[in-house]
Amino acid sequence: MNKKNRFNNTKANDIGLKIRSLPRGGLFFQSGLRPLDRIISINGNAVYDELDFYYHAAEQFLEIEIERGRREGVLEIEREQGSGLEVDFYENPVNHCTNHCIFCFIDQMPPNLRSSLYIKDEDFKHSFLNGNYVTLSSASRGDLQRAADIGLSPLFISVHATDPKVRSVMLGNKHAPDVREQLSFLSKNGIAFHTQIVLCPGFNDGAVLDRTIADLFKFGDNLLSIAVVPAGVTKHKKRPFPQVDKKLALDVCQKMGIVSGKMAKKDGVRKLFCADELFIRANLPIPPRSYYEDYPQIENGVGLARQLLQEASAVKRKLQKGEINNNHRNKHDKKNTLVITGVSAYPYLKKVLDDITPYTAKKFDVQAVENNYFGTSVTVAGLLCAHDVIKKIKESAKKSPLIEAILPKAMFNNRGHTLDGYSADRIGKLTKIPVRVCSSVTDFIQ
Repeated sequence: MNKKNRFNNTKANDIGLKIRSLPRGGLFFQSGLRPLDRIISINGNAVYDELDFYYHAAEQFLEIEIERGRREGVLEIEREQGSGLEVDFYENPVNHCTNHCIFCFIDQMPPNLRSSLYIKDEDFKHSFLNGNYVTLSSASRGDLQRAADIGLSPLFISVHATDPKVRSVMLGNKHAPDVREQLSFLSKNGIAFHTQIVLCPGFNDGAVLDRTIADLFKFGDNLLSIAVVPAGVTKHKKRPFPQVDKKLALDVCQKMGIVSGKMAKKDGVRKLFCADELFIRANLPIPPRSYYEDYPQIENGVGLARQLLQEASAVKRKLQKGEINNNHRNKHDKKNTLVITGVSAYPYLKKVLDDITPYTAKKFDVQAVENNYFGTSVTVAGLLCAHDVIKKIKESAKKSPLIEAILPKAMFNNRGHTLDGYSADRIGKLTKIPVRVCSSVTDFIQ
């Protein structure tokens, strides 16, 4: 390991990435980097966030420009083969969305929730790292070039409509660039993308939807997937907004099914999917496992129901063969377990648990919770709030004794809190019923 350091007095500026901590035994500490240093550039390439750092620091020879207090310095480092890049940074502020989408869910939320829930991000980094959808509406050619230069692929892009006028209206942004040109630039530079179309009746359905789908398929292998999902509408919506009804859902599922199958034969892989919610609203059966490929849009509510049914079948077979130890007792000695879910998932989860109950030591009472917090039009389990769940648990406990209540993991964030700020332990204390959080059918029976 070689290093050469030199420092000059200069005025600090606002660019760069600030170090929170780094291991003392690591390469960068031994080379002179310290906590609170700000990394400005690596080998002449500006560093704006972690993606820049990890991309440019992967070279063997590094010239790192830093700021320490009001001094500027340069570290010259030779990385040894296999050495890590263990540096923890203070997170830079995310790029905020400047759109005013007619369907924006954040604008439809009630007041007094956690402040982080009201943040609208439009950040390439979070799109690449976390699968967050971005519209590219505020992306300059330089931003797109940077994404291409450091290989941010795949990206997750909200298209909604390729017709520029329709898209501008939907985004509430008359300056929104033509997304077709942006996708073309990314595609030509080797960046692949998953896309979503939030379906809004009267705006991007019908001929507009047909054109959007056709335009997206022109990007060939760089198009990884398309999800068509219905716009969510809460009771806090400030202006009237039509919902996707049964008739439109049926029409979309049928038309998209034809195009999806046709293009799957051409491409050798299915790329166009309808969200579970559309099949449910259309009163259509959930497609078979083969429809979903490798579930590229599972986080967008595409294939969750099928995944549940697939897992349930596997669990049932294992129970029948005695491969799962679930402390099976006499069928007359079963204990009541309340299972909470959303209105959309209720019929599927009830069927699943009714099928496996004869092979378990539990009696599952599946209950759908209406979302009074956001409005009854919101039916997914992931948007249930503790206020409605607590009420349902108390009502059920009055009817029959409960050994426990099971809540869907989708209700909780990565810190274990619901949208209205409750933990599972707090819900259990308020209801005086033991609460468990589950994410799979196997969790239910263990």
